[in-house]
Amino acid sequence: MRCVRERADELIRNLSDRVENVRERVAKISDRPRCFLMEWLDPPFCSGHWGPELVEIAGGHDLLGRKHLPSAQIEWLQVLDARPEIIVLALCGFDIDRGRRDYELLRRFPGFGSIPAAAGGQVHVVNASAYFARPGPRIVDSLEILAGILHPGEFPEFVSHGPDDRRVVRIG
Repeated sequence: MRCVRERADELIRNLSDRVENVRERVAKISDRPRCFLMEWLDPPFCSGHWGPELVEIAGGHDLLGRKHLPSAQIEWLQVLDARPEIIVLALCGFDIDRGRRDYELLRRFPGFGSIPAAAGGQVHVVNASAYFARPGPRIVDSLEILAGILHPGEFPEFVSHGPDDRRVVRIG
């Protein structure tokens, strides 16, 4: 029977290997889409803490995120000015179903349709409660979800499985 330390070391190795897998594959991609990882809708909040770093490792650029700082309320005009190519609704504590409901509110924000993400059908809702809102081993799952959103051709194994996927759904 393996000791707890050996199991812990194996778990850490596995998680680290998964992160490095994403890093290595992203290093070959020159396109870094502008991504807005949105933590709250009304009022709008940008991501903070580990969220912007996850976007960066997954091959995107979050112009509004606050890496290693708390998430913060921002003005809607900042989102319009950032012109994200991809929006990820990682609404703090919400699952896919609640995120879908809030997306309907987001669609009514002034100028929403002019944002490249909205015009290009690149709005995704994630199960923030399960994957994005808490630190822990599932953060690696979050990274892989983001990699599938940002670079679906390079990471097909992480792409949404459709409207019934409990991790991520493309909604607009």
